[in-house]
Amino acid sequence: MGIATCYPCAKYLLLVLNLFFWLSGLALIFLGIYFLLLPEVQYIIQLFNFTNLPLSSIEIAVCFIILFGIIIFLIGLFGYCGAKRESRTCLILYIVLITCILLFELALFIYIALYYDQGQLLVKQRLVSQMKKYNHMYPSQYEKAIDYIQSKYHCCGIDSAYDYSDSHVPSSCCSMTSTVSCTVHHVGLTGTPGCFSRLTRTTFFWGKFIILLELGLCALSLIGVFLAICVCQNTMLYDEYIQTPYYI
Repeated sequence: MGIATCYPCAKYLLLVLNLFFWLSGLALIFLGIYFLLLPEVQYIIQLFNFTNLPLSSIEIAVCFIILFGIIIFLIGLFGYCGAKRESRTCLILYIVLITCILLFELALFIYIALYYDQGQLLVKQRLVSQMKKYNHMYPSQYEKAIDYIQSKYHCCGIDSAYDYSDSHVPSSCCSMTSTVSCTVHHVGLTGTPGCFSRLTRTTFFWGKFIILLELGLCALSLIGVFLAICVCQNTMLYDEYIQTPYYI
């Protein structure tokens, strides 16, 4: 009686929920592509390219966002088809995939919470060590990325202009000064801040947005699992997979 009562409501709620999953998956895919095409993100990618891999750490993170969007889109497809056609195979696959995604996200959130400060310190140390190798004579893509960030955010160095190994700093550090000679001393007197705090602020904003979106999807996924179980039990009851209770 209880299953039969909740079935119509659960079925249509599951259809609406999976339509939302479709839209969320597409939004994550387009958001990841939009990040990769932004000129500012391209410069930040060059700045945070610490590995010898073809892709930098930021590009790998954006690819994970796109991949997650594709997975959410496919999960929505399985859930919609399962609810529409009352297919046990699609519904069971939907429940298994949702459960795996929830477990993966839980493990990822725990890992980030445990190692966030350590990872931030490691990134900062790598940026400072690379800053000391700035090539004034023959600038590469890395030097152009530094100049872009320093000009856009009106900052110099990672913590300060003293991160540069010599007394001369790039001309992008002197965008806020009127001196002809661009030296560490002149930039230090103007109180120009380091770029790490500015980059962290921007990264934190987008990171908080993505985390809130992921938490919202997790909450909706839990609701989707319960609705899918209700619909799946009803189809099994209809096909006599579950023996109906006999009332005298």
